[in-house]
Amino acid sequence: MSSHRNSINRQITHLCAALAMVSPSLVKAADPPARRDSAGTQQAPASEGGKDIHLLHGSGLHHVNVRAFDMDKSIAFYEQAFGFRLLFRWDGVDAIRDGQVYFRNPLRGAHLDMGDGQILELIPAPDKAVRPDDRASSFNHIGLRVSHLEETYARALAAGAKPHPIQDGSGGVWDGPTTIRLKARPPFQRSFVVRAAHVEGPNGEIIELFES
Repeated sequence: MSSHRNSINRQITHLCAALAMVSPSLVKAADPPARRDSAGTQQAPASEGGKDIHLLHGSGLHHVNVRAFDMDKSIAFYEQAFGFRLLFRWDGVDAIRDGQVYFRNPLRGAHLDMGDGQILELIPAPDKAVRPDDRASSFNHIGLRVSHLEETYARALAAGAKPHPIQDGSGGVWDGPTTIRLKARPPFQRSFVVRAAHVEGPNGEIIELFES
């Protein structure tokens, strides 16, 4: 028993020593470049006049962009329907290169926190914009994860959303909170079952609610 314990202790000692040698290089590789002030004190990295929350580190979804026919109404809808939080509004966009502004756009917009680090970006729709329909092949819907489907669906409708029924072409209509099964296609064997519903937002955007 004693020899077994001594063997385990030796293995732990060797592992700790290996980690002590490897971890500094891992930390150095993972850390972004640091800045130092005039006194040599290390400071956290920062963007050029930007906000850390708007930076994309690595890959992954940062934001979804929706054109709004009424900015204030759209912001209020997403706050009331889904509890999104207004992070930032802007009036104009400057592009800067070598410290000089070389591009100016009067575009206005807003960022709302959707949770989990994702952002909903709203910008004003152009004067001649039309609401999206089946011809808008590059956009179909926004999928949101919700905890309580019926409750969120009802809150969205109360905030101004419209029901968005889907027809299957054979007389069936998916309208409101429903349990759906995505049937697995080989080589996948396990079907995906979820409760979901669709609503239409104030700008004609389709929003699918996934309960999880």
